[in-house]
Amino acid sequence: MVTTLPRTGTPSSDAGRIAALLAELRSVSAAVVSREWVSGGLAGDPDAPIGAMTSTERPLSALDSAGVGFLTPLISFLEEPLDQLRGDPDSVSSRAGEFDSAGQDATSVAEEYRSSAAQETSEWTGQAGTDYLTAGTELADGILSIGETALTSGKALIEAGEVVAKVVAAVTRLITEAIAEITPIITQALAAAPATFGQSLAVAIPQCVQIAVEYGGRIAGKLAELLTSGENLIKLVEGALGVLKVVKEIVSSIGEQSQSGAPSGDKPSVSAKTAVSEEPALTTSATEELA
Repeated sequence: MVTTLPRTGTPSSDAGRIAALLAELRSVSAAVVSREWVSGGLAGDPDAPIGAMTSTERPLSALDSAGVGFLTPLISFLEEPLDQLRGDPDSVSSRAGEFDSAGQDATSVAEEYRSSAAQETSEWTGQAGTDYLTAGTELADGILSIGETALTSGKALIEAGEVVAKVVAAVTRLITEAIAEITPIITQALAAAPATFGQSLAVAIPQCVQIAVEYGGRIAGKLAELLTSGENLIKLVEGALGVLKVVKEIVSSIGEQSQSGAPSGDKPSVSAKTAVSEEPALTTSATEELA
């Protein structure tokens, strides 16, 4: 007797939906890696190794070397963003590695299920066998989608860390440029101070502070671009998680129908419910790591 699997949709429609969702996840992953989410002029700034996040460079120390360190407290605001941006790249890499491992595990489960469904239904005949094999393929693609989401989250963490490092380098560069403009003005004023009874310093210091303020505005622009870029990246990850939610619903539905509809004793050894339950915990952790 041929058993017909109860389905809410046709095999082709479910397969088409999952294939489309998997393609969408891969598109999101490509967008993350290509940095389509990076905003404005930040996209054109030179790349920097993620290790730049740990840089302890203090560009304002050049004022001390030039003998005009007394100016530092007046323009110290230039270096404040560096303290906010610096961090531990090892923690970023470690967390990304966890996502990558989860993605690889889910991919292995998908391939195991795909292989099991094909092997253990090879002797089936009729519509039941066809439908169950189709369902197994769909489930494998669904579980593969879980893996893709985990891998995308890991890539997002690495890319985010590298963009922060890029901003650290950009801010450092801007401070260095500001110091290059300020130093000649203040050193000349200091040299002329005895002859002008300090009037040269009274004129030069406001000029130097104004230069620092102008560069501070440019640095603030970089920080704004970083914030916008981060928001764009989070939207991509949240979009992937939204797609994953739909995939899970389809996978769970197909899994329940396949398990209830397959002939007794002929179900593949890797159950759909087991496979779905082994997904990495992505729903909250991915966006929390990027926030």
